[in-house]
Amino acid sequence: MLQRIFKKKFGVPVKGNSQDADLLENDIYIHPDSRISEFTTIGAGTKINGPAFISSTKEFPCQIGKYCAIAHNLRIRTRNHYTGYINLQGEFQRKYNLPNIASIKGSVIIGNGVWIGDNVIILSGVNIGDGAVLGAGSVVTKNIPPYSIAVGNPAKVIKKRFSDKIIAQLLEVKWWDWSEEKIERNRRFFETDLSIDENLDIYQILVD
Repeated sequence: MLQRIFKKKFGVPVKGNSQDADLLENDIYIHPDSRISEFTTIGAGTKINGPAFISSTKEFPCQIGKYCAIAHNLRIRTRNHYTGYINLQGEFQRKYNLPNIASIKGSVIIGNGVWIGDNVIILSGVNIGDGAVLGAGSVVTKNIPPYSIAVGNPAKVIKKRFSDKIIAQLLEVKWWDWSEEKIERNRRFFETDLSIDENLDIYQILVD
């Protein structure tokens, strides 16, 4: 289940928000010093463990999937400044009724089961695939494939977490949509090191 975090205006801290009960019910934690814009959705089980700054709009929302692990100082911006005009300050443009300098490439979508390290910046129009890892200090300007590890500025994929065969199976299984009862029945699945055997058939260890 995705929970929308509503704000009266941009920059209002999450702490004390009317959605708190829903966040608790869906096992979502958001650090109280976070600032999250309207039109941001967060999936069940996701933990934002340090202050986060997330900018989103109705036209270009931000979506964070289920069971993500997010460290300190995540910054997500769905808009940037267009550099074609001489002035780069939005307030100046508004004061003199000049063109809007906002430059937006699209929404930011973060998949399920994603791990984001400290001090990561994600820019407009980026799609982070399920199970991806973003190393500390990364500046993400392009899409990151599922179950890939990306680091650096700009962030680049340095390796895949698992073999292509296993990744394909994981994307079919979609474990993040399981009920708590099914998760409990599949302890072996969660206890198995999937990086050891690239030809592993994970269906052989799953329990319906």
